[in-house]
Amino acid sequence: MKRWASVLAVSTLLAVACGRGPSATVQHAGPREGGILTVALDSDIRYADPALVSDDSSLYVANQVVEGLVGLGPGTISDVVPVLASAMPTVGSDGLTYTFKLRSGIKFHDGTDFDAAAVKFNYDRWNAFPKGALQNNAYYFAAAFGGFGALSNLAKVDAPDPSTVVFHLRHAQSDFLISQAVSAFGIQSPTAIRKNDGNNADLTKNPYARGANGQGNAMVGTGPFMFNDWVGGDHVALIRNPNYWNAQSEPFLAQIIFKVFATPAAKLAALQSGAVDLVETLDPAAVEIVETAEAGASNAVAGASSVVLLDRGNGCNLTQLAMNDSNLFSSSGVRLAVASAVNRSSYISGFYAGEASVADSWLPAGALYYKREYLPTHNVTGAMGDLAQAGVSGSGLTVDLWYPTGAPALIFPNAQGLAQAVALDLRAVGFTVNLRNEAYSPNYLADQAAGKLPLWLQSQSCNWASPDDFLYRAFHYVNGAPSQMFNYKNDALNAVMTGAVSETTTAKAKADWERAQDLIRADLPTVPLLDAKLPAASRSYVMGFVAAGNRVETLSTVWLNK
Repeated sequence: MKRWASVLAVSTLLAVACGRGPSATVQHAGPREGGILTVALDSDIRYADPALVSDDSSLYVANQVVEGLVGLGPGTISDVVPVLASAMPTVGSDGLTYTFKLRSGIKFHDGTDFDAAAVKFNYDRWNAFPKGALQNNAYYFAAAFGGFGALSNLAKVDAPDPSTVVFHLRHAQSDFLISQAVSAFGIQSPTAIRKNDGNNADLTKNPYARGANGQGNAMVGTGPFMFNDWVGGDHVALIRNPNYWNAQSEPFLAQIIFKVFATPAAKLAALQSGAVDLVETLDPAAVEIVETAEAGASNAVAGASSVVLLDRGNGCNLTQLAMNDSNLFSSSGVRLAVASAVNRSSYISGFYAGEASVADSWLPAGALYYKREYLPTHNVTGAMGDLAQAGVSGSGLTVDLWYPTGAPALIFPNAQGLAQAVALDLRAVGFTVNLRNEAYSPNYLADQAAGKLPLWLQSQSCNWASPDDFLYRAFHYVNGAPSQMFNYKNDALNAVMTGAVSETTTAKAKADWERAQDLIRADLPTVPLLDAKLPAASRSYVMGFVAAGNRVETLSTVWLNK
């Protein structure tokens, strides 16, 4: 079985085949310019304005076109690096001001200048979005700053000179920088937005958001590729930016075509036939098909295959066995027994085709401030002992385990199978488990949020890979009381997290979030199961793909060896 690992340089690339038969190493000549890369997406983009999208397909396309002041290091999910900023910002001692110096000489795709006034225009625009469609779709601005206008933590943005931008926050925000690495905060041309009525609150009549006028009139950023056209339900076309500012990352491809496929099977068939060159995500069933094809391939080069998996390493999600801390699960001994009963590695081999890793904290392994917490391993005898010490037995161990139907395959590849496997493990230590299910959206999502489910499968993908996105969202108090979802009361944890989100230094934030993970580990309010990797796949001639576990990938490094 062959894997293409992430690569951080493309001057000379090696394809290493590690199949069941003899292995071989094939050295390629240098990268080649030109060519069209066709990429399969799971769904159409929502809007051609990245500020108004939160779905994976839209963000994947936008990441090729727009750039923010900061971004993520290639192949990482939490390494924040300067992009349009010339360096990381100077932060005030109170954590309320961030002063960025900007790179000079950069042009937007419409030929207008990128400068401090353009940055201020974008942030002022987002903060001033009125109630209605603009606010409703600007998910990431609301998530990062808590709201709009007077409700936003972003008090104002100053541009004292063309190369300087100063952000003023109402209170210190330790996730400010990592949140701004999302492509929804990509800086776009003020001229193009004004020219194409980009602030029209009726999005059906907003040419900029709809991408109605083509190149230079929508998604007008500074990135290596430029928006060319969008045919709804069919494709989005990008072309190479011939004037890209970063000489170290100039794109090789002439064009990228993102094609929309309604089903995973159709997407895989297109890859196998060569109708597409790259599939952005594969579900486990497709992974198994590709692996089988790789193992049986017999090409001119020993071990080579026409289709290869692209391993993203650690993912940026957490699938867990969630518990509502009431009745049975109010006992820490019962929760410990659950953690020891589940055989997490078997779920990975059984339902994720091996494309996941065993979770060992309430954060993905590559997230900011992740700390390995050495969770209990599968131990039937130990779990039974924990239940005995908790004094719970017989009818007291009866529980309903809920799983969703109709969930996206990339979230739950086989929710029913996973629930059945968990139920078997719990029954083996003495639980009586009744399986229950309901439609993923809206019922399941609404019921878990309202705290109506006693024991259920939950999966969360990151907005950005930091503890506030996973720990704070899950366990912080709402209006002074534990969140309804878990009904988990832990005053010490809530106090630590409340301090962590407003720390003024990295060192203090790191210490707080590590302490928070320790507190959660001591009490086990939920049981982390796994972190899915969500691999991609491509034709074997696709070179230079730099994979990232959160799927924040720029295709400027890709070239075609054909």
